[in-house]
Amino acid sequence: MTVPTTNQSSRLLRLLGMGFGLAVVVGGTTGTGVLRSPREVAEAVGSPNGVLLVWLAGGFYALLGANSIAELGAMLPQAGGWYGYAHRAFGEFVAVVVGWGDWVSSCVTGALVALMMATYAAELFPPLAGHERTVAAAAVGGLGLIQWRGLREASRAQELTALLMALALAVLLTGSWWLPAAPVLSNSSLVKSGTLAVVVAFQAVIFAYDGWYAAIYFAEEDHDPARAVPRSMLGGVALVILTYALLNAALLHALPFSELVGTELPLAEVADRLLGTWGRRAMLAVAVLGHLGVLNSVLLMATRVLFALSRDGHLPRPLAQVHERGTPRPALLVATGLTLLLMATGSAEQLLAVTSILFVSYYAVGFGAVLWLRRTAPELPRPYRAWGYPYTTGLALLISVGFLISNAVAEPGNTLLAAGLIVGSYPLYKFSTRRNSS
Repeated sequence: MTVPTTNQSSRLLRLLGMGFGLAVVVGGTTGTGVLRSPREVAEAVGSPNGVLLVWLAGGFYALLGANSIAELGAMLPQAGGWYGYAHRAFGEFVAVVVGWGDWVSSCVTGALVALMMATYAAELFPPLAGHERTVAAAAVGGLGLIQWRGLREASRAQELTALLMALALAVLLTGSWWLPAAPVLSNSSLVKSGTLAVVVAFQAVIFAYDGWYAAIYFAEEDHDPARAVPRSMLGGVALVILTYALLNAALLHALPFSELVGTELPLAEVADRLLGTWGRRAMLAVAVLGHLGVLNSVLLMATRVLFALSRDGHLPRPLAQVHERGTPRPALLVATGLTLLLMATGSAEQLLAVTSILFVSYYAVGFGAVLWLRRTAPELPRPYRAWGYPYTTGLALLISVGFLISNAVAEPGNTLLAAGLIVGSYPLYKFSTRRNSS
């Protein structure tokens, strides 16, 4: 890995702390996961008895992942997330593949989140109906302008959206227990089985938990990454698991299972029963707020990946320039541009099915890096060491590989599409190696 230059134009500023780390993990994860995911998981599982089990299993996997990757985040505090760990452990080619895929999937996620946010905004304000793409573009552009102003403004926006989201959820989940318990109906016709049903359920859960690692992208900008990164990741994942457990318990208490499966936004239905029309409108406002928080975090991460690739010479070096207020402005422009392009063309919706496959692929590379660096670089300082190593890291890697194999069997088309995105990084690798050698 190229050592970051001391030139101010390509040096990130250490302005962040654990508060931002928690906000980007919790807000960037639950902002979308609390809305559609409960219905999607319940529909895939097909049984109320299995819903909480699947969510807890997903939380256990995220906790295993945070425990292992926190070691890398504290040991190698650098921008770029998974890219930097792949570079240190497995070399330049694997790093470029991971960095390219991570950047593209981050922009895909940003486009999808912006479109979903616009859908809720149009339902909240009916005059916006029919102008969802314009609203989504305005949201991307607005958050891009906040990040353009500087790192402090972007971090405060993340912390504010996460705090307001948490307060709203706490009120709603507490109030849901005042509702009468939903009748327990026979749901034998909903029960599903087979590999595809399990894969779909875990795809939804993994997408809902994705974001547990978000703090690693900003380790280079943290005051004390050796302490803040592990605490942000482990504390954030614990809060996310608790949120999802309470959320699904409240939904199963307040709604019949058939209604949970058939309702687009289960939380909005609960809010409607609590406070009527105003409750539903409040929940839609929370949905808009939560999606803005996720969109902000995704743009921040995509920018850091592009910055890291450029600083190491895999992309034009001007993309690694950092403004005096802490923002890699050229990288932000390119990341924002791809997000807007995907959103405008509709390509993002077509790539939704492969995002969970790409996510888990990065996880697997990260877990492999923990195992490999323990063996090949024992001299590296490790302020945090993964608890239960090597068993916990090995188990996380085994689950990841099992998930990828199951996807390849159950949905070969999506697996091939994910592989196609990865192959797209090869020209970038050849370009950068030829450019650097010359």
